[in-house]
Amino acid sequence: MKQFLLQMSGIPGAGKSTVARQVGARYGAIVVDLDVIRSAVLDGGVPVEASGRAAYPVMFALTRDLLDQGVSVVMDSPCGYDEILATGREIAEERGAAYKYVECWTEDLALIDSRLRDRPTLRSQRRAVGEHAVDAGGADTDGEQLFREWIQRTKRPTDGYLQVDAAKPMDLILDEVSRYLET
Repeated sequence: MKQFLLQMSGIPGAGKSTVARQVGARYGAIVVDLDVIRSAVLDGGVPVEASGRAAYPVMFALTRDLLDQGVSVVMDSPCGYDEILATGREIAEERGAAYKYVECWTEDLALIDSRLRDRPTLRSQRRAVGEHAVDAGGADTDGEQLFREWIQRTKRPTDGYLQVDAAKPMDLILDEVSRYLET
């Protein structure tokens, strides 16, 4: 299989990291997880408000370096801004890697909330639909509205991408993603 850059997308709790890790294991790709980077940036003393701006350039630099080393990469992050989508495509093109994009999608906020509550939470991650990340404070009374806005704000390519139903069983999602990657 040709070297690829898979850009994951979706709201928190939609299954991006689970899919990313499974794809990494199946294809020998390295997963570059924005939450791991962002949590480390927070540990380094960067304020929560600036942590995303600090973490994305690190994610992109690591992705470039790993592609230069000849491995495929899965970038695990939400894709809520045009620049994130454009940068992923640019990196793949610059490095001669196949560009792929998978969005884990659902509007089932009860499912999302359950997943957020059940996962081990990194410092940068929300703890529930109605609970901020540790550094951002406690309860979030507007959490549901925020998630609905995030669903609408997700950026995706105009064509050639895969949107998976995040409510499906993971084995079915992984089968879809594998078929997509192998085309």
